[in-house]
Amino acid sequence: MTSPPPGGGSAAGSGTDTGSGTGSDTGSGSGSAPAPAGPKLGEPCGRDDTCGEGACVSYRGIAGARGPEFKSCEIRCDQGNCREGRKCITIADGPGQVCR
Repeated sequence: MTSPPPGGGSAAGSGTDTGSGTGSDTGSGSGSAPAPAGPKLGEPCGRDDTCGEGACVSYRGIAGARGPEFKSCEIRCDQGNCREGRKCITIADGPGQVCR
């Protein structure tokens, strides 16, 4: 498999941040900035683990250490640090707590 599992659930995954970014949300939220180039939130990371939004996060799916490693563009969060229009959710057997 080459793409992360769909979102939803209540248990946190065992992900680690592999990107060089801080995981902070990009963009001003004003609507006037152009959309970032590269994969969007929740999409598999691009070449060399690049993301148009967030940072590349790696994690194991339901199979745990025996299964494949997945990577997707995410913004890690704790309750309340997502920008307006997004909320902190937990994706079971995925990247864990992320803004969507």
